[in-house]
Amino acid sequence: MPLRYLSLAILSCFSLIACSSAPIDPSELAGKLRDKLTTDIKADGLKLFSYTARLVDDKSNIGDADRPFPHDARVRSMQDPREQRRAMQDLQDSLEVWGRQVELGLTKTLEMTGYCREGYIELSRIIEPGRGEIRGECQEGATNADKQKFVNY
Repeated sequence: MPLRYLSLAILSCFSLIACSSAPIDPSELAGKLRDKLTTDIKADGLKLFSYTARLVDDKSNIGDADRPFPHDARVRSMQDPREQRRAMQDLQDSLEVWGRQVELGLTKTLEMTGYCREGYIELSRIIEPGRGEIRGECQEGATNADKQKFVNY
């Protein structure tokens, strides 16, 4: 009988672990980001762009009394190694979700503007907590209409 309860407890633990590691949907960040597309059309028709996105920070209006003390970071850095690994994994997971959100924002922006009609080649990517930037080159050259439309982008 005790073996049955032990196996039930172990099964419950595995179920909880599986539920807690479910991926986060990038659409949860909808409405919480500000983005900007900067275009650059060269004289030879080469079309470059830089897409930047950042999270809108609701905490920017926090008073000094609500900010954590500087020693809090030192205390957290001395925590249990397992806690540090868990914190690093959480950071990696959130950066992955944020990276997908930045990609989604870029895709939608390019569709709405019609800037890269045939796709693009990614030149660089920077994904940090709350901030992301993707630089790229369009696969097609600029038309005269593109040069007129995107001169002030």
